[in-house]
Parts: sequence; structure tokens; C-alpha cells
Amino acid sequence: MSFSSRRRNYMLTSHRRDGLIEWMKSMLHHSFVLDMLTSTAPDTFSHFENLISEHRLLHPVNSSLSPSTSSDNLGAVKGRTSKLKQLVPSVGVFHTDLPLRDAFEIYDEKYGVTKRRHVTVSFNEIRQILNLSQVMAVCGWSGTLPPPAPSNSDTPDPPQPFTGPDLVTFDGDQTLYSDGGNFESNPKLARALALMLKNGISIAVVTAAGYEYDAAKYTLRLSGLLKYFKSKQLTSEECGRFYVMGGECNYLLRLAEDYTLGPVKEAGPGGWVTSTKHLKDSPGNWSEPAVTKLLDIAEKCLKEAVEEMKIRGRVIRKKRAVGLIPSSPSSISRENLDECALRVQSDLYAGSVAFDNLPYCAFNGGSDCWVDVGNKRVGVEILQAYLGLEPSKCLHVGDQFLNTGNDYAARGCAPCAWITSPVETTYILKRLLIFAGGVNIDEEGVNGSAVGPGGVSPKTPRNRAGSASTEIDLDEAARRSVGGLVMDVYTGEMVPNKKQRT
Repeated sequence: MSFSSRRRNYMLTSHRRDGLIEWMKSMLHHSFVLDMLTSTAPDTFSHFENLISEHRLLHPVNSSLSPSTSSDNLGAVKGRTSKLKQLVPSVGVFHTDLPLRDAFEIYDEKYGVTKRRHVTVSFNEIRQILNLSQVMAVCGWSGTLPPPAPSNSDTPDPPQPFTGPDLVTFDGDQTLYSDGGNFESNPKLARALALMLKNGISIAVVTAAGYEYDAAKYTLRLSGLLKYFKSKQLTSEECGRFYVMGGECNYLLRLAEDYTLGPVKEAGPGGWVTSTKHLKDSPGNWSEPAVTKLLDIAEKCLKEAVEEMKIRGRVIRKKRAVGLIPSSPSSISRENLDECALRVQSDLYAGSVAFDNLPYCAFNGGSDCWVDVGNKRVGVEILQAYLGLEPSKCLHVGDQFLNTGNDYAARGCAPCAWITSPVETTYILKRLLIFAGGVNIDEEGVNGSAVGPGGVSPKTPRNRAGSASTEIDLDEAARRSVGGLVMDVYTGEMVPNKKQRT
């Protein structure tokens, strides 16, 4: 069993618990014990909806602050604290209302949660219901599903309007591909992403992987996906809606019409750094001495941790990151990685004045521990500002929403979906496409596009050759290996295959 697959969201330690979900679980447990889940659970989720709506009024979003700080400060300004905040002190902000009752009823209809007699509603089921409600909200849920695409029709109806989010951002490892791996053979997920681009949604992979502007290394990590895009002949406009934000928020790349990634200009008119300097935490406002000081503190802390805990690993330093990685073939225990992340967080919090309070992220990456200058809140905010988008019309999908994870910060600037694997990511995107316009990723028409309402693909051109395409082989092995070498995902260096982590 891999290290990542052993991670569990219901660990008893405080840094591996989510206060809101735990509270919801305890509320539902009463109904389960009284054997009244069928009759009372929908009303309980309606109660959750009302509490969240009140919380949004008293604690409106201020994305320039962290999730917890934003909620605390704004509640104090109004002189009132929401009932939800009193019940769950750690709760952050919400960017939309959540149709939790409808989401629960859809989930229960499929999985029969209320029919169980011996097992109550679990943490992960509540997490999935929250995900479903968030996807419904960003798709403008009106209480009914869009009509599905008819399988055969001589007189197709006009396509329904597509009401999905404007931007969906993704974590990389354990969200789009396996931890430490590349995007390989996952045609269903690739198809969902392609359909989102075809329907006008911008996509960005916001990853901690920082190879500066070496586009070839990011291309290698996503080569299976990019090959899929090429096989489906995405237009230049559709390709231009695909971005990669490397190093959390430090390097922005964009997909060109030849299906290769390239750097987005930083400075000058239209440059992404220049045009986002109005954001308080934008990289354009950082000083190099402050960056150096932050990394010095993090590096010193990690080296001390390695020595004191006798960790079989080494500390590496990049331009805007410091990482603790395992010495092959050893691995680092989950507990030690959590300890390292929490130690660095504590030291950086204590020394923040020395590096001008720059944003940072110290997190357990599953098999390693990293400290980045900047975080995913900054990365997503930059994309929102650069593309001119409202936070409520965006969605961030990731697997690390506990306080030792690097997706946690994104809660402050966008609605989020908390998944645990690429399989769950695929499911979330499948539901998003259905809620947004009745698009089904399981039904492919001409050009491999899903058949939309009326038997046509919304906003999707026909195959340029006029013929149906066939499924391609996305086997990554040949592309990852060059002359017996493979890329070390930690450093970006090409190393002999036998030394590559599997």
C-alpha cells in the first residue's frame, strides 16, 4: 500500500481533523442513533444551509486575508459572530451558499445512506456531499438538472446554455495524477478536462512543483494530457484557456496552439506579474532579501529536524522553495513529515517580521515536506485577477485541505472541492459537466466530444477531418524515459531509471 493511500482524513490528531465536517458528523449521529436518519437528515442539512447563509452575511469574504483571519476580523467589525462560528470556531469563509439538502438527497438516492442500520454517516461521505453541493452552487443550481442529451433525435432541440464556473484550478499530485507521478493513462479524466476547455472554462494546474520556467519539465509531468488534447484537435482558443502555475504562485505558463507549454510574460504591459501588483501578496511586491531570509529560516529548521529525528532524507534548496526529500530507497514516516511541517510553520510564524510577512506554505507533501515562498491562495488570486474573474465563479480542486496541506490556503479565495484521488476528481468533473449543461463524459460523439443537449456538443467544433476519432494509447513509459533516464520529480534532474522513485 502506497504512502498516499494510507493517508486518512479521520485521524485523531488535531492537525488531521476538519472542525466543520466533524461537527456535521456529530449532528447527524444523533439521528442515526435514534433510527430517524431517513426522516430528519434532510432537515438537518437544511439547517446547515441556513447556518452557512447567516455566516456568509456576518463574515463576508476578504480574499486578501487567510481563511481563519478573514472570518475572525470581519465578524468582529460587525460586532456579531455567526452561530456557525460559535459552534465551530475554526470555520473559515464561504464564497457561495451551498444547496446541502439537495446534494444530500442526490447522494442518498445513489448510495442509500439512510437505509443503513449499523454504520452512521462517515467523514468522507459528508466531505463528498459538501463537494457535490459546492459544484452545484458554482454551476448555478436551480433545483433541477439540465435535460440530458438524447441518444437519437431527428429534430434535436437547441443546446442548453452552459452555466459552469469560469475557472477551475487543480492541485497536481494525488488530484490529477498519482503522488510523485505524471499524468499518464487516464482518458476519462482527460476527456472531462478537454470538454471543460471546449465549453469555455479556463483550467489551471496550480502545483507546488517548481521548475522555474523550464517548460519541458512541466510538459513531461502532463504529457499524457497534452497528447490527448492534441488528438482531439483543440482549437488555439481552447488551448489558450489552459495554464500551469508552478511553485504555488511563482511561474505562470500557458498552452500554445501547438500543444506545448510556454512561459507567460511577467513584466511590461500585459505581463502577469505587472498586472497583478495591486494584490498585496503578489510576487511583484516581494523583495529578494526577504525571500532569502524566509528560505534561510526554513532550511535551518528542516536540517535541525533531520538531525534530531534521524530522518533518512536530505534537504534541497531551490530559487523559491526548500524541501526535505527521502533518501532512496528510504521513505519518511507520515508523523515525521507532519512534525517537520508544523515545526517550520511555527518558526516562520515567529520570524515573519524578518522576511516582511511574505506569504508562505509549509506542508506535508505525502512523501516529502516542502516550504514554498507564496501559497495557493496567492496563485489562485493571481489567476483570478489576471483573467478578470470573480471568486464565486471559480473552483479549486485538491487533496490537501488539512492545516499541514498546501491546498488549505486556497479556501480563502475560491470555493473548493476536497478530493482524495484522481478517481474522485473525475467524478467531481463528471457531475460539474452534467450540472452546468447536461454534458455526459461517458457519451462521446464526433471528435471524441461528449454529446450535449440536442445531440450536439455545446461550443464544440466538429472534427476537422469530418470523421470520428479513436481512443489513443496514453502509455507514458516511453515519454518519461530518455536514453535510460527519467526525471526526478523533486529536483527536475534526469537520473538513471533505477534511481527514480516508483
